[in-house]
Amino acid sequence: MYAWLMNLFSKMFGNTAKINMEKDENYSSGENWIGPDNTESGPSVSEDWYLSYDGPAPIVEGIYEKNYGVDRGDGSIPIDFYIKKWGIPNGFGKTDYEKEIAHK
Repeated sequence: MYAWLMNLFSKMFGNTAKINMEKDENYSSGENWIGPDNTESGPSVSEDWYLSYDGPAPIVEGIYEKNYGVDRGDGSIPIDFYIKKWGIPNGFGKTDYEKEIAHK
């Protein structure tokens, strides 16, 4: 029933799921994955992964204390780091903390 959708995703993302399943790499938790931009993501990624990340701005999914919840790495980036490097993400920037950082 959803085969056409899976086929579409495979074409859009270059079969990354199939490629990742065939890799013979063992990550420390066994639960990490490599995303479309070759960024390791998952629960056992280092907390400071974003310091060496040089890809496009990660998609922000929410705010958790002083971090943005993002779609890659270990799932979070400090708000101040994100804003200084990529600016305020679309749909965000309304909290006092974000406004304070943006005006520094």
